[in-house]
Amino acid sequence: MDFMRLLKSLEELLYEVMVMLVFFPRTLYLVLRHPQRMMDYADTELGDVQSEQYNDTLSPPLFLMICLAVNHLIEQALPAADRASLPAFLHDTQNLLMFRVFMFSLLPLVLALRLLARLGIALDRETLRPVFYSQCFVTAPIAMMVGLATGLWQIGGTTPAQIATVIFWGGIFWYLVQQTLWFRAKLKSGYGIAALNAVGASLVAVLLIIITAVTIGFVTAMQAR
Repeated sequence: MDFMRLLKSLEELLYEVMVMLVFFPRTLYLVLRHPQRMMDYADTELGDVQSEQYNDTLSPPLFLMICLAVNHLIEQALPAADRASLPAFLHDTQNLLMFRVFMFSLLPLVLALRLLARLGIALDRETLRPVFYSQCFVTAPIAMMVGLATGLWQIGGTTPAQIATVIFWGGIFWYLVQQTLWFRAKLKSGYGIAALNAVGASLVAVLLIIITAVTIGFVTAMQAR
């Protein structure tokens, strides 16, 4: 009986893994083509029963994690991939991936908190979840773009550097435009107020990411002495 249960579990695991090969590119395509629609979709899907949520796409947090995993694979394939400059605990692949997931998750968290604060909505687990999920959808592509650009810069040379610059700043521009449109729709405000909220919240998130990375690096260095 236990053996049959194990086989059933493996069967489900295999199916879920193979399904990701279909729904990851589909979700990425939809987010890049219809980002605002997908952000609304992330919100409304949480109203369905759990078994019916995100039946035709990946869930937003899972999508973000897979984008970072793909990023990691691309980075490892590049000839300049080097972890020597990273803290010792980040030399482990699992630790590095979890660290990146945590760092990039600060973006959707801060943007979601900013919207709730501007709308005057009481903060709890249920009010935060839909806006956090919405933000995960648009954070995932920018995470991939930043990772790819960083890898290309590490290669060196004029052409890779130029491509990396276009990818990086193009991704930043796309991300801020989507955030501006999102704040404008949710706050029912003008473009100026929406842009200030988008840029301000994004800068706060980036600052938190930098502070967290520096703090972890400092603590790791002190422990190594």
